Amino acid sequence: MDLLVTVIGNAVADAEFRERLLKDPLATLDKWGFRLTKGEVDMMEELLGNGTKEELRNKFQALHEALYGENLCPRKTCKMSAYPPNTEQRLRVNLRKAAARETEKAA
Repeated sequence: MDLLVTVIGNAVADAEFRERLLKDPLATLDKWGFRLTKGEVDMMEELLGNGTKEELRNKFQALHEALYGENLCPRKTCKMSAYPPNTEQRLRVNLRKAAARETEKAA
């Protein structure tokens, strides 16, 4: 159950991950390296099956805004999300650049 909570939390924190999860849940889990149990996959599929993608997207965004606010994760490359897999080099580069910009702003 812990990994399912992590997946949901990652969908809240990271818009890029969220879009991929809504589009193709199992492929996204595999790509990011999440290894859920069959029961967790069933629960996730039930959760994602409740409503349209747009409704789910809006609910994830509302949770994001309530939990993180606009200041913490305003971009797709949220520093609170799970690190993209090695196959997603572009996302990794964007994440590093965003982190560097945030560090420069803070200095």
